Amino acid sequence: MNKWIYSGVPRCAMRGEANLRSKQASGARFMPGAKSSWYSLEVLASFFLLSDPVAAQQAGTPVQLQEVDVTAQGQGAYASEARYQNKTVTVGPLGERSVQDTPFSINTITQDMIVNTQARELNTILTYLPSVQISNQQGGEVTRPQSRGFYGSVVQNTRLDGLNIIGTTAIPVEILDNVQVLNGMAGALYGPAAPSGTFSYTLKRPTDVPLARALTSFDSLGVMTGYADVSARTGPNNMFGYRFNFKHGQGQSYVANSFVANTLYSGSFDVHLTEQTVVELDAYHYQSLQYGLPGAFVYGGSTGQNPLLPAAIDPKLVGYGQPNYGTNLSTDSGDIKIRHAFNNDWSLLAGGLYQNANRGLSGISNTLASNNTGNYTTTAGYTAASRFDIGSNMLYINGHLNTWGITHDVTIGTNGYINGQYNNKNSTTFMASLGSASIGNPMLFAPKAIGPTGGQYLASRLFEQSIIAADTIHFNDQWSLQGVLNSSWLSVDNYNAAGVKTSQDRENGVLSPTASVMFKPIEQLTTYFTFADGVQQGDTAASGSVNFGQTLAPYRSYQYELGAKYAVNENFLLTLDGFRMTRPLAYTDAATKLFQVQGEQRNWGIEFFGSGAITPELSAVGGVTWLDPRLEGTSSYTTSDKLVIGVPHWTSNVFLDYHPTWSQGIAFTLNTRYESARAATTTNNSWAPAYATLDLGLRYSTKIYGYNSTLRFQVANITDTRYWTSLLLGSINGVASTNTAWIGAPRTFQLTYEMDF
Repeated sequence: MNKWIYSGVPRCAMRGEANLRSKQASGARFMPGAKSSWYSLEVLASFFLLSDPVAAQQAGTPVQLQEVDVTAQGQGAYASEARYQNKTVTVGPLGERSVQDTPFSINTITQDMIVNTQARELNTILTYLPSVQISNQQGGEVTRPQSRGFYGSVVQNTRLDGLNIIGTTAIPVEILDNVQVLNGMAGALYGPAAPSGTFSYTLKRPTDVPLARALTSFDSLGVMTGYADVSARTGPNNMFGYRFNFKHGQGQSYVANSFVANTLYSGSFDVHLTEQTVVELDAYHYQSLQYGLPGAFVYGGSTGQNPLLPAAIDPKLVGYGQPNYGTNLSTDSGDIKIRHAFNNDWSLLAGGLYQNANRGLSGISNTLASNNTGNYTTTAGYTAASRFDIGSNMLYINGHLNTWGITHDVTIGTNGYINGQYNNKNSTTFMASLGSASIGNPMLFAPKAIGPTGGQYLASRLFEQSIIAADTIHFNDQWSLQGVLNSSWLSVDNYNAAGVKTSQDRENGVLSPTASVMFKPIEQLTTYFTFADGVQQGDTAASGSVNFGQTLAPYRSYQYELGAKYAVNENFLLTLDGFRMTRPLAYTDAATKLFQVQGEQRNWGIEFFGSGAITPELSAVGGVTWLDPRLEGTSSYTTSDKLVIGVPHWTSNVFLDYHPTWSQGIAFTLNTRYESARAATTTNNSWAPAYATLDLGLRYSTKIYGYNSTLRFQVANITDTRYWTSLLLGSINGVASTNTAWIGAPRTFQLTYEMDF
């Protein structure tokens, strides 16, 4: 593997072994004597503009792009070596750690898997992990990822290069080197958060050798996309590195009369000030439009709504969505990070990020009538937040100590954010009733103007800042102990449309501890037990409660986890763990009208997961998760001890990549996902049936005119299975309320051609 230009920089100043691994996973493979980066850039730009007339029209637009760390590795095509295991992971302030020796359940989707599965959206990547569920919110890419059956938050559970970002807007996959999910609680590492896992997205970084990729793709029914990925180093001693990504695609999706479009400009840069200090800069602009795709189906709420979920519909039928309505998401993001190595044992990482997400939400809701005939009323528009912004920060010092033969990996640091939520002043009028139809006979309606927004106002401001101290004590080669303690300061201020503060809450010095014991009986096997205690912001009492406007004290959740990790071979790791988790439930008591904590969500679970190369010709990523997620002590006996809406008992996802040596560049891929039946109501009197999907793919890598080229083809959901992909519960506290269902995509075709210059 090629070394960094600044080979004298201690790995702790960069990204440690994980950085080297991410370079392998990013997999830029080049021929010896590659042409200069400027020549590659010119060739790439010409190819890209010729391949996409829409992009050609926009060629004069300034391009802002992004970075990824990639190293030259062999002479094969990009991602052709199917590296699907990262041997190290980023564990927040603890830095880079061995996956096998980390006392948490952490799953990774590598760069090679992102590329070879032709993932167009982040949600697609996350569904390859069986412990993850996607909670659709207002259509398109407006979702909240969650793990182990607990509902996620807007910003607390989602991070980009370790910094909090907005999780309920579109995030472009083209800027990501890998995706890591820490299943379960991580409050001691990151501060107050829902116990729904930590979703960490790692940016691509500049490469040490010139990289120039040009891709064109087609998605059924008629979405054409052009994409470019360029990177190199320049300046004295190659001290400056850059990586640019540009994408534009548009066309008709799997529903006639639909329209989708995506545009990305991103740039990532690093500057090696010295052999010990590196500055990283990243910025991107991303816009995602989706119109005419199936909208939400609303059921189980107030009088006049069907209390039951109907059978899954055919998503290809025109009329479940409307051509003039959907989502228009626009995100601008920038960050800076400084990495410094004091010596081989001590390092510093500091960073800050600002992100702004505008969300044009004019999507469709089909509210099912109570007569159980399949009739529904279609409404356009949502009252959800139209804009979020966030400023986040981190500062960590990591080091290694040796005391009387006992080694310590120590961390001290801080992280936090300020998050603003903005609503439309006329949110209730920013909706339009379009007409009525039936599930068996959907209709297109004449478009109606949606009322003026009246402008935006600051609805809430959330502040969190945490101080973290951690020590991993290695007593010998077999036994180690890890402790992490977090002290957090948090505040929330809520405002009405007139700018008047309606409520506030302040909490100081809230503690979140985590403790783990690890035992390695043999080199290939690591066992561990972890206890975690974490907090999240308490809810605010709604109108009708005697304590209206009061924000409850932070909720405290608990987790007990026992696990084992076994390295089958050098490149394939198996993990098995079991856990019990709880979080409080708050609701208004029917008799006293007091809003307070009165119950809890209790989840038992078992996870089995494997990733990497089983043999040199067969790679695999996947596993199975069993969950028993229940609400206990709810406001009604009809909902107490019932399963959480939308979370199956069993979930499995297995991805296989077969690339035999005799095939001369041909590889075959298979992905299958299964979910058992899911509760569709809080009383569990309606269910979404079990379903399974199958994706089959083929890729062929060769050389054309001396350049590595790859053709990738995939049929997703080849059996055209109809299923509900997401059930959004109206209340996470067991209170009967309106629920929302989203239909899964039908059989679709994907074709991508890539040339590496």
